[in-house]
Amino acid sequence: MSTTYQRTITNELHSLETLMNGITNFLEDNGVDAQTVYRINLAMEEFITNIIKYGYADYDSHNIQVAIEVLPGEVVAVVEDFGRAFNPLEQESKVPEESLEKQEVGGLGLHLIKKMLDGIDYRREGNKNILEIRKSRQLPGAAE
Repeated sequence: MSTTYQRTITNELHSLETLMNGITNFLEDNGVDAQTVYRINLAMEEFITNIIKYGYADYDSHNIQVAIEVLPGEVVAVVEDFGRAFNPLEQESKVPEESLEKQEVGGLGLHLIKKMLDGIDYRREGNKNILEIRKSRQLPGAAE
């Protein structure tokens, strides 16, 4: 059974659903615990949705590459795109100051994702964004 999942999608929201289903199946097939599957999926959906919505100045088709590796103690996911430079680590986290009902829509996703993951790294190589996320995982048979 492969421990690496690689896909290339286009910058269209309808591509995201198929990708997310593939990621879920891959992680579950490789024995990744439900909490880690949930957190990786949520992070990937947030980051890739932002690339699709805001990464490009035109309406042309652009490729987004995704690779996920299941390691003994963690899951590592890498997203690469050729969109505008965007380092999520430099974005100010919006911490809710008011109740959620009064909070403006948007801006909390990045804050929540940063809290849910064990590591986020970003680098720009030439005109390519490379985002790597890491989440430790419960090993099969370990006490919860």
